[in-house]
Amino acid sequence: MNGAKFFLVLGKAFAIVGIAIAFIAAGVLTHREWQEWQTSELWRLSEKPSSPMRVSLKAPLPAPPVLPSNYTVFALCYHDFREPNTKWSIPPKRLEAQLQMLRAMGFTFLTMSEAVALLSGKWRGPVPKRAVVLTVDDGFRSAYTVLFPLLRRYKAKATLFVYTSWLGKTSNALTWEQLREMTQSGLVEIASHTVTHPYPFRLRKLPDAQYRQRMWKEFVQSKQELEQRLGVRIAGLAYPGGYVDETLKELAKRAGYQWAVVVNPQPIRITSDRYALPRYGVSAQTSVAVLKAWVTKTPVRMASHRKQVPRFALRHHRRTVSRNFWRRHRFAFSEILHR
Repeated sequence: MNGAKFFLVLGKAFAIVGIAIAFIAAGVLTHREWQEWQTSELWRLSEKPSSPMRVSLKAPLPAPPVLPSNYTVFALCYHDFREPNTKWSIPPKRLEAQLQMLRAMGFTFLTMSEAVALLSGKWRGPVPKRAVVLTVDDGFRSAYTVLFPLLRRYKAKATLFVYTSWLGKTSNALTWEQLREMTQSGLVEIASHTVTHPYPFRLRKLPDAQYRQRMWKEFVQSKQELEQRLGVRIAGLAYPGGYVDETLKELAKRAGYQWAVVVNPQPIRITSDRYALPRYGVSAQTSVAVLKAWVTKTPVRMASHRKQVPRFALRHHRRTVSRNFWRRHRFAFSEILHR
């Protein structure tokens, strides 16, 4: 069978050559064209069959924006949103009024990781004219029942710092299911607030080795548990009590955090320490007017005591102060007079 096939191919080749010679003799095909045809055929037959190449073209990434040297981001630190409000609890109506005010002033709501990317030159989108970060510490359930619906309504974002040992343990604490729902919404970033919320300034009484070991355990275990249970990367940390020192910064870097926050009433700047990012602490006494003064960098003017109090009241106040001062120190004065 192979022999017959060989003779068949050989016969075809002789036939092609014969036809070509006949064309050359007739002047239809020149000798040069015959050589070019042979060369092209040999080249085609020598090539190995291969699958067509697939070339995927990717559009170049836009260059990161160049921010002005005085560009700032305001970070607000909340805790709870229950009523009746405590020292660190904001009534829901006031919270909504604050969000309305920020939205009306043209603020863009970012997560803390987005703010860090913006200030670090890693932001690829349009630069917000004004940027604010809502952060919530501890993990109170009101972050889900009060804040989360408002974030959806006003298309805002927030970063929640939770300490893991409290989650799901009381009716006031967030559950893991609620955390997952908020994370999957794309409106909430989850970050660490340690495991048991220890106050570093109290642990400073311990020897340095014990202090470092305790805080290292708090930082690492919290990050690991949040990542395992929520399936997201935990980039940030809030130091309990807003306290920070060089040891805590070092441990936060070693634990794999990309940034960390404190409580310090000033805006975040390009030059701010990424492991001591400042936040304004919002308390029950923070009115909408005070919050507006913060984000517009307007000094908060306190009312003059002389303008608020009538003159007769001031005279009475001075007489009362003088009388009380004399009563408290009359024994000392009498001793001096009788010497």
